[in-house]
Amino acid sequence: MNIITTDRLIVREFSLEDTEEVYKFSQEESLKKWMPDQVYEDIQVAKKVLEFLISKYTSNLENIDYPYVMGVELKDTKLIGHVGLSKIKEGIEIGYAIGEDYQRKGYASEVVKAFAKWSKENLNLPVLYGVVKSDNIASCKTLEKAGFTYQNEEEVYNRKIYTI
Repeated sequence: MNIITTDRLIVREFSLEDTEEVYKFSQEESLKKWMPDQVYEDIQVAKKVLEFLISKYTSNLENIDYPYVMGVELKDTKLIGHVGLSKIKEGIEIGYAIGEDYQRKGYASEVVKAFAKWSKENLNLPVLYGVVKSDNIASCKTLEKAGFTYQNEEEVYNRKIYTI
């Protein structure tokens, strides 16, 4: 099911047909560097992760069980990444990743902006957090382009916090 359409992208529920592509993305150097918890040992682990994420989907948006993660697809072509929401100590965080072949084209900012708007409107979130490693300059720029405001840096955790 598609939940958001932008000029170039579709945000949709994952399906098990995405397993191979999700596994391939998990092996990319940028994911290994910035999101090592999303690097999967093999395709079976990727499938189990997708089964878990798919089990979280609901039509009752008042009872979302986090994490709530969707696939990001180029319109009518192929999966290029993901965007989702997770609980953190401060509240709800938006997370995202775009495959290396599709980076530096504005897709991340486009999907983060659209998904943040959808999340705030449909899930009644007063604040949405963006948390990135302090030295991940590209991800900081993504959040800023998507309308997030820098709040502070937690040096002890080597992370920057943004809100929208």
